Amino acid sequence: MIGISRRRLYDVSMITLLIPGILFLLTWVRLSVSAPCSLALLAAFWLYHVHSGGTELKSVYEKQSEIWDCSWMTVALCFLCALLWTFFSGIGGFFYQNDDFYGRNAIFHDLLEHEWPVRFAGTPYALTYYVGFWIVPALIGKVCAGIGGPEILWLAANYALFAETVWFLFLLFLLFLSLLNVQSVIRAGGFLLLFVLFSGMDGLVCLFRNDWTDQIEWWAQTWQYSSHTTCLFWVFNQAVPTWLVTVLLLCLPERTDAYAMIGLLALPYAPLPLVGIVLLCVGMFTGKILEALHRRGEKEAVQRVLIKPVSLCNILSILGSVPCFLYLSSNASTRNAPFRVDMFLNAYSLPESVGRLLVFSLVEWGLYALILASVFHKDAVFRTVVLSLLIIPVFRVGYNMDFSMRASLPGLFVLSVYCARFLRDWITRKKILSGCLVVALLIGSITPMLEFRRGMYKVVRLGMFRQFSDPFKTVLHPYADTENFICTDTDSSFFYRHIARK
Repeated sequence: MIGISRRRLYDVSMITLLIPGILFLLTWVRLSVSAPCSLALLAAFWLYHVHSGGTELKSVYEKQSEIWDCSWMTVALCFLCALLWTFFSGIGGFFYQNDDFYGRNAIFHDLLEHEWPVRFAGTPYALTYYVGFWIVPALIGKVCAGIGGPEILWLAANYALFAETVWFLFLLFLLFLSLLNVQSVIRAGGFLLLFVLFSGMDGLVCLFRNDWTDQIEWWAQTWQYSSHTTCLFWVFNQAVPTWLVTVLLLCLPERTDAYAMIGLLALPYAPLPLVGIVLLCVGMFTGKILEALHRRGEKEAVQRVLIKPVSLCNILSILGSVPCFLYLSSNASTRNAPFRVDMFLNAYSLPESVGRLLVFSLVEWGLYALILASVFHKDAVFRTVVLSLLIIPVFRVGYNMDFSMRASLPGLFVLSVYCARFLRDWITRKKILSGCLVVALLIGSITPMLEFRRGMYKVVRLGMFRQFSDPFKTVLHPYADTENFICTDTDSSFFYRHIARK
C-alpha cells in the first residue's frame, strides 16, 4: 500500500489545468494585459493553496482523510487504463481517428504552422476556438522542429498531445478513485470500467427499432447526450479537461471561496461545458445555504455561507479570465447564432416536442436517476444534475447541437460517479435496484463498445494502425466547418483590435 496526499493530487491537477491558460495569455495576448492577468490567476491559485492548509477534507459524499491509501497496482492500473483509452481514441495518430479529427487536426496544423495569435494572411480571418488542450503540445512541436527540423513538427506535436492526454486521464482516474475511496485493485478495475463504458441506453432504442446506424447516439435526431468514450474519441479537447474540473469540484465542495478559480480552469478548453460546471456550482452552493438555514438560530452561519464566495481568490480568477472570454466571444458562429431557446417547434408541435424530450431524457439518463433517487433524492448535487440534464436540451447556441451535447458533460460525469457510489455502498442492501442499475449500465455499454468496434474494424480493413484523419490541413479548407473555428472580421473584434498580440 502507498499513501497519496489528496491535497497534493488536487494541487497537481489544478496546476496541470492552469498551465495552458497561462501560456495562452502569454502567447496570444499583448504583454500589458497578459502579465497582470497571468499574475491574477497565479495569485488566485496561491490563495486557494494557502487557505487549504489545516482545513478538513470533505467531498460531496463524505469526510475524507488527508492520505488516500491505495496499492501500487491501483496506480499502475490507472495509468494503463489512461494509456489504452488514449491509444484507442486515435489521439496522436496511433489508431483510427473518427471524422471529427478532420477539424481538430486542421486546428492543430494552424497552431503549428502560424505565429500566435493565428491570423490568416490576406483575409480578415483569425483562428478563434477553444485551443487550450493543444497549446502545450503545439509549443513542444515547435521547439522540437526548431531543434530537429520542420519535418518532425507534426509527429513531435502529436506525440506530445498523446502524452498530455494520458497525463490528464491518469490524474482524472486517480481523483475518481480517491473520491470513491477505493483501495483494492479489483474494485478499482470495476469502477474504471464503469467510467469508460458509461453511456445512455441508446442501444435499447436501436434494438427496439432494429436500426443500428454508424453512430447510434443520434437516435433522437434533435438531441444527443454522448457516452464518455464517444466524448474522448470525438471531442477529447473539451471532455478531458471538463471531467478533471468537475471531479475537483466534487472533491472540494466546501471551497466555495475557490469555486470560480476551479471552474474557470475549464474556460480555455471548454466554454460550453463550463455552463454545466456553473450549474453544478450553483447546485452545490444552494445546498450549503439550505444546510445552514436548517440550523435554527444560526443566522451567522447563513451569512458566512453567503459571504464566503465573495473572496479575493474568486475575484482574481474572474478578472484573469476576461481576455480568454473576449477571445472566445469573437467566434463567428457564437456571434451570428447566439444563445437561445429552441424546442424545434418548426418541425414538431409543442406537445410532441415535449414528449420527445421526455423520452430522450428517460433513455439517456432518466432510468439511472430513478434508481439513484431511492438513495440520493435529498442530495442537492443530485437534484442539480437531474434538473440540468432535463433543461439543457431546450437551449441552443451556434448552428449545431453542440450546446446540449457539451453543456451536459459535467452532469453526465457526476451521474456516472453517483452510479459508482451506489454500487459501492448499496449493492448488498438494495440488491434488486443494484441489479437493475447493473443491467441498465450493461445496456448503456453498447454505445462505447460500438465506438471501439468501429476503430478496430477500420484498422483491420485498412491493414494498418497509424491513421491520421487529416485531409484539410487548415480550418480554411472549403469543406471544413470554417465559421465554427474563426473570427470572420478581426477589424471589428474588440479582442483582436485591443487585446491580441500584434
